[in-house]
This record gives sequence, structure tokens and C-alpha cells, in this order.
Amino acid sequence: MSAVLPLTLADKAGLRWPQAGARPNAIALSAVALGLLSQQLPFAVLRANRVAPEGEPFSLLALGVHWGALAAGGWLLLALTVWLARGRVRAPLLALALTLAAASSYAALTWGASTLVTGQDWSRIALSTGAWGTLAAVYIAGFALYAEAPRWLVLPVAVLAVLASLAPYQHLGVVLEYRIAAATFHEELLRHLLLVAVALPPAMVLGAAIGLLAARKRAFETVLLGAVGLLQTIPSIALFGLLLPLLGLGIKPALLAMVLYGLWPIVVHTHTGLTGVPAAMLDAARGVGMSGWQMFWRVELPLAAPFFIEGVRGAMLMLIGLATVAVLVNAGGLGYFLLRGTEQAVPDLVLLGTLPVVALALGADVVMRLLAWALTAKGRAA
Repeated sequence: MSAVLPLTLADKAGLRWPQAGARPNAIALSAVALGLLSQQLPFAVLRANRVAPEGEPFSLLALGVHWGALAAGGWLLLALTVWLARGRVRAPLLALALTLAAASSYAALTWGASTLVTGQDWSRIALSTGAWGTLAAVYIAGFALYAEAPRWLVLPVAVLAVLASLAPYQHLGVVLEYRIAAATFHEELLRHLLLVAVALPPAMVLGAAIGLLAARKRAFETVLLGAVGLLQTIPSIALFGLLLPLLGLGIKPALLAMVLYGLWPIVVHTHTGLTGVPAAMLDAARGVGMSGWQMFWRVELPLAAPFFIEGVRGAMLMLIGLATVAVLVNAGGLGYFLLRGTEQAVPDLVLLGTLPVVALALGADVVMRLLAWALTAKGRAA
């Protein structure tokens, strides 16, 4: 009886020793390893001014013992949950562990690091290896949580959103650079968005047309796919340079290069979606008397739409990144800050141009994935 009681209590609590042959969530465990390793690395660097090449490093524990302990506790709880928790208790424990690790690390970088620059007018805090490693660990752990229980991802996102609205930022170097160049930043951000917004529609139309032609006319399939694939082998900077003698400096060569680069993912996914329609469904459509256009609009297009949206997602992410190179041909964009930061040896200025590009790419990825999921669900329902 005494040997059965602990097992029964564990079952009621949702905690069980892993069975033989059972595989824990390797993605979550890799996030734990990276998160704990990042705590041993420099988390933030105190620099005397914006151009100081070196500074004084601080670990997460040095920014606040309580913050470091909470972050370590969150990662350890995540590991224990992955190994032991089963049933209904698993998802909330995973969400709680991720929230604890992410929120405490964020608080250390804001509230904890703000005390380091008290009374120092020119000093600033720069993110270091440990902070970037923790960010990667949180992202990986969030992906693992999304794979197991997507709804519980709301908890860490909501907590981080609340902290983001309350935390201090005046000590962070990238924030100080933004305050110095706020007007220029907004102007270049708008140019960056306009470059992507103007280049994407023609890439969508041309890509869809080429993909449709390659799927319909098999004689041209190899030629069309090969020609579009050849464009991807040309480095982006080289393509910008090749267009300069024809179009000169400015927005024209940037847009043309972006349109050409954006074709490949749309062409490939459109071609894959159309050629992947089951032959049985096409035969059934012919059997009920559908014409060629009716088959295309009512059968092929709905089934290929998620593939097309996936191609647009890939093209959009590519164009968001490629627009940073447009500054080299005097077309503007967030690449302006990368170029100026490199010239002036100011890492925080480089970061000011990099972080918005990453945020735009992540936001676009989420929106397009949701759209593809909605179309897939609608197609299955139909």
C-alpha cells in the first residue's frame, strides 16, 4: 500500500516519471540549455559613451540576484515540466516556466540595468551575448509551447506586454540613439515600408503568372523555373550594381531588383500548389460538367491558395530584408542606420536599424501564417 500511494498522488497531480522509450520535448530542452548557458555569459555592457569600443560586462546575476534566481528557476521548472508533467497540468506549467524565465530576464535588462547608469550622463547599456542568447532561448521555448499548447502562449506574451509598458528604457543605448534621430528614423522606416509595399504586388502578379504558365505548359516548365532560379544566384548587391547603368541611382533600381528577387518563392509555391491538385478531384469536376475555367476557380485555385500565400510570405520576408540594401543605391530604408552606424563605429546605431527589420519580418510571418491557416481550414471545411 505504501508503494502505491506516491504513484497515485503523482498521477492526480499530473506528474509521472517518463516511460521507457518516451522522448521528451527536445526543442524545449534545447531552450533550457541555451537559457542556462546564457546566464553565465555577459548579459549587458556598461559603456562610457556611444563610441566607446569596450565597456564593463555584467552577468544576469550581477544585474540583480533575485532576477537571476527567478530566471534560473524558470528554466529549471521548464526542464522538470518537460520530463515529468503529463496531462492537463503540463500546458500551464510550460507557460508558467516560460513566463518566469522571460519576464525576469526582461526585468533585469530594464529595471536591473537602469541602476548602473545612475548619475552618469553619457553612460549607456548595450545588450551583450547573454541577452541575445536568452532571447533566442525564449523564442525556442515559445515555439515548443506553441507546438504543444498554442492557447497558453497568450500568458507569456501578455505578461511581457505589460512589462514592456511599465519598464524603463532611458539607459539603453538603442533607445538613446532613437531619441537622437527620431525624425530620421520615422522617415527611413516609412521608406522601408513603401519599398516593400510597392515591390510586392508586381512580384505577386508576375510570380503567379509564371507559376501558372509553368504548371499549364510543361514544355516551358524547366525554362521558366530555371530562369527565375538563376536570378537567385546573383548576389543582391551585384544585382543592384548591374541595374545602376540602366536606371541610375534612386528608387527605380531598388524596386526592380526587389521585384526580381521576390519572384522565386511565389513562382515555386504557385507551381507546386497547382501541380499538386489530385487528379481524382479534377476527374470528378469534369464528370459533373465543369469547364476549364470553372475547374480552375472552384477546384484548383482554392486548393492552391495556401501554397500561394506561403510563397507570398517567403517573398515578403525576403523583401523586408532586401530593402535594407536599397540604401546603397540611394533609395533609403532602415539600412541607412546600418550604414551610418558602421561608418561611425556606433553599435547601438546599427541595432536601431536592425531591430525594426527583425520585428517587421516576425510580424509579417505571423500574419501570413495565420492567413494560410485560415485558407487551409476554409478549404478543408468546403
